Amino acid sequence: MNKFSAFFIFYLFLTGCGKYITFEPNELSDGYIGQEYYVPITISGGTGPIVDLNYEIHPSNSGLKLVFSESKYYTKYIYNNFTIQGKPKLQGLVTISIRGGVVASAGKDFEKIYKINVLK
Repeated sequence: MNKFSAFFIFYLFLTGCGKYITFEPNELSDGYIGQEYYVPITISGGTGPIVDLNYEIHPSNSGLKLVFSESKYYTKYIYNNFTIQGKPKLQGLVTISIRGGVVASAGKDFEKIYKINVLK
């Protein structure tokens, strides 16, 4: 393999790997009024760690929240891993919109909308 071929393969590897952000799990299970709801979320991919994350839970009085692990490093919280937890208070659909960015993403942000059906 010549130098150009090796460089080209390396370039494809760098630009192709980690380009897409993935959320695990991709979808959330139903919740039940008054019963503990706890789902760990992992965000992976991209070009580095998550440095900016905003979220909105609708309705805001649903009883659910996002809980982040404290970080010992350069940010107060670790945004790649968190949980959705709490005791749902209202029957119906709860939506959680998550938006953010990663290190070295050159302005490419991500967005994920989770939906939780809360039953009696």
